[in-house]
Amino acid sequence: MKISVLAVSLVAGLAAAANADDLARWTFETSVPVTAGLHTAEAGFYAGISQASGSHVSSATAYSNPSGNGSVESFSSNNWGVGDYYQFSTSSAGYSGISITWDQTSSNTGPRDFMLQCSTDGITFANIGAQYSVLANAAPNPVWSAGTYQAIYTFAPVAGPASLDNQATIYFRMMMNSTVSANGGTVASAGTNRVDNIVIGGTRIPTPGTMGLLGLAGLGALRRRR
Repeated sequence: MKISVLAVSLVAGLAAAANADDLARWTFETSVPVTAGLHTAEAGFYAGISQASGSHVSSATAYSNPSGNGSVESFSSNNWGVGDYYQFSTSSAGYSGISITWDQTSSNTGPRDFMLQCSTDGITFANIGAQYSVLANAAPNPVWSAGTYQAIYTFAPVAGPASLDNQATIYFRMMMNSTVSANGGTVASAGTNRVDNIVIGGTRIPTPGTMGLLGLAGLGALRRRR
């Protein structure tokens, strides 16, 4: 027999509800970052409680907002040292399968090597994967501009560990991990690094009621096939 159209529609609708959502998205177009922060996310389910910030040991560090990757603004800073970082926090309550996407580049003398880290308390951080390297925002690479997005600068999507699921607050950091500059030399005090288009996402955890409806719909469909 044919499967019930109602059952198929119900299952499809409930499955669609489980698709990934943006928990927080920073474009820096309204949270223009000329300081270390805090900078509130522009969009996302938890935008209002999601914050971006920077941390540098050097008191001489300057934060600025040069052109982003296909947008007017980005989050940039100089005077980098090992252990300095950009940090992004949001909530994952009601969500699992947490991931992060971002764009990142350095000037020729800005830092090349970073570690992506995460935390659920903002104190103890764990590495996600291995050290990664950013490209120099200079020829022969295409440079960042307000009008053109360059996909080669995007890190996406990087999955977080299950420990980030369904938490009141979660944190991601992009932490400088060596003194090697983007051009292969040594990081200079004037060297900059910038980030843009940061998106933390997750998949909504089905409620017990939703799971029950899925089961009933599937059972009904099976009965109609017999």
